[in-house]
Amino acid sequence: MFEMARAVLFDLDGTLIRQSIDFERMRVEVLGVVERFGLTSEPYRAMHVLELIERVVAALDAREVGAGPRFALAAQEVVTAIEVAAAEGAEPYPGVPEFLARLCGAGFGVGIVTRNCRPAVERVLARWSLARDVLLTRDDVDRVKPDPEHLLAALEHLGAPPGNAVMCGDHPMDIVAGRRAGTGTVGILSDGLPADHFAAVEPDLVLPSVVGLERYLPRRRPS
Repeated sequence: MFEMARAVLFDLDGTLIRQSIDFERMRVEVLGVVERFGLTSEPYRAMHVLELIERVVAALDAREVGAGPRFALAAQEVVTAIEVAAAEGAEPYPGVPEFLARLCGAGFGVGIVTRNCRPAVERVLARWSLARDVLLTRDDVDRVKPDPEHLLAALEHLGAPPGNAVMCGDHPMDIVAGRRAGTGTVGILSDGLPADHFAAVEPDLVLPSVVGLERYLPRRRPS
């Protein structure tokens, strides 16, 4: 299916590793910060937390010079603390470390692109060996998934054009990011996600485990 693939990009949570981030607590605490800065939280309750923060920064900047960055700092402290705490219990899905090592050994460029913060990801990688050529967290790029810049920056590092790359993730936004960047796309139905989880975005391939991707990739050798 992906006969021309030279590089593979992976989301982290729910794709390569299992970890329990309390997103509801994160949302509630960030909305509390919104209220402390004098805005009503209601318009932001349905948004993803990172996009919520970005939208509130813009709203505060329109009211008071410097308020946006102060809010962003306070909100990111909340988010980072929850992510770092969750990283302590993270572990790779069965077969993932070996799968990534085989990809690297076969000459594929391997990248991890995650919306998590770097301190949390580094805690995971200090405990588990996940072979890769590039890691880009939200701290490393100006715009994160589903913006294609996140993926394109990783592919630039790998020296692979989008048409020769595949993006794998467990969230529809991973598929959207891959489509926008011009890569192949693979949806991962980890942890009991329903069969129609990706129905709205229609990835090129859907698998129950990322390890199953290996059979759809060409044979490569180190260059």
